[in-house]
Amino acid sequence: MKIIRSEKQALHYLFGFIPKGEVFMYPGPVGVNRMKHLLLLIGNPQNVPRFIHVAGTSGKGSTAYYISTILRSLGFNVGLGASPHLLDMRERFQVNNRLISKQEFCTYLNEIAPMIEKASRSKFGKLTYTEVTTALAYYIFFRKGAEYVVMETHLGGLFDATNVIERPNKLAVITKIGHDHMHILGTTLKEIAFQKAGIIQMSNIVVTTKQHPQALRVIKKISRVKKAKLYVVKGEETKNVSLVPEPKFDFSYLKRTIKNITLQMLGSFQIQNCSQALATVMLLSERDKFNVSTKKVKYALAHALFPGRMQLFTLKTQAVVIDGAHNPQKMAMFIKNLKAYYPQQKYNFLIAFKKGKDYRSILRYVIPLAQKIVITSFFNQTNFQGFANFAEDPRIIVKVLSSLHFEDYCICENSEEALRMLLREENKVGVITGSLYLLSEVYPKLKLMSFK
Repeated sequence: MKIIRSEKQALHYLFGFIPKGEVFMYPGPVGVNRMKHLLLLIGNPQNVPRFIHVAGTSGKGSTAYYISTILRSLGFNVGLGASPHLLDMRERFQVNNRLISKQEFCTYLNEIAPMIEKASRSKFGKLTYTEVTTALAYYIFFRKGAEYVVMETHLGGLFDATNVIERPNKLAVITKIGHDHMHILGTTLKEIAFQKAGIIQMSNIVVTTKQHPQALRVIKKISRVKKAKLYVVKGEETKNVSLVPEPKFDFSYLKRTIKNITLQMLGSFQIQNCSQALATVMLLSERDKFNVSTKKVKYALAHALFPGRMQLFTLKTQAVVIDGAHNPQKMAMFIKNLKAYYPQQKYNFLIAFKKGKDYRSILRYVIPLAQKIVITSFFNQTNFQGFANFAEDPRIIVKVLSSLHFEDYCICENSEEALRMLLREENKVGVITGSLYLLSEVYPKLKLMSFK
């Protein structure tokens, strides 16, 4: 193959591995075997650093980011694998919460491209986009000398492309489990929890949060079978909680207390995510014998910002809140927190959904607070066929709104037009939600407008 010389060429190469349809992006045990074969060719880079593996339905991205942030503040060289990325492919393989250079991106991809091509011709079949980007992340973390890697699963856990780590001291983190990707992971919490808890390996430390009893029973059972030590962060560890103007709380765990923690990221759910991250790092510190500096941790958390998670943009004539909530559980929590920050008012919403999402249930949370809903889609102007038809047709969403007796809506062909429509009404809080893919298109424009 030709040498990759630019970011554009690198993206074109990687996007060429996008299969048609989400089911093919989740190929079950065949995909895991294919990943293991590829990583063997590369030299098994995933087995060098110490790993924190994060699965769950809600909060896994923020929790992974907080763990990485805390470890970085304590002086460690940390790799962070985020999925999906919001603005830049390189978010999927951050080092110390920063993007690697575009030149490094091309260099590392060129170094493993021959192995990617060889693995794609093997008996296991052609690699997928998720598998290739995951292998690239593992290789980059190895080449950059990461001491710890915090890796977020893509979908599920048991058969996820990330679930190929064979180090015995992996730490598994399972965030809140709810209903999402049910056509793949199962329709019950028990089935979904079984997939998520599939990241637990023999003798791991496992950190989970307060779960529905059905989900917790599954996590406990698998932990027992795997002889893993399970810790549950129930919420009792947090005291003196306040949300406005920003989240503040005290946290106590393993006979340690950190008082007056302030978060830049809004929402009560971020206190839960941060608490699980703090518990994880404290358990790591006991196992790996390092000190946790209260001062360094508090400073890092006060400045930590993971874009697209209940993020506020203050524009000249109005406030806009964005959040990537894309399942009923996430939307319920987002709406609850939205009401806490902006009580006793209705909002104008801009929404779009990926195909396959339970947007009927999601819209039931949106409608009671909506004055008007602008409906759009995303990836309308992409040149990559794999992204075509990712978004649900707005006309189908309109039918659902009508069946729920909501009629004050409009359709916009693309997100740029939809954003202009949302911002027409001054002095009204605008809310953009439903998909991280939608946020990826409007975020740069909002960022620019907020600085003017």
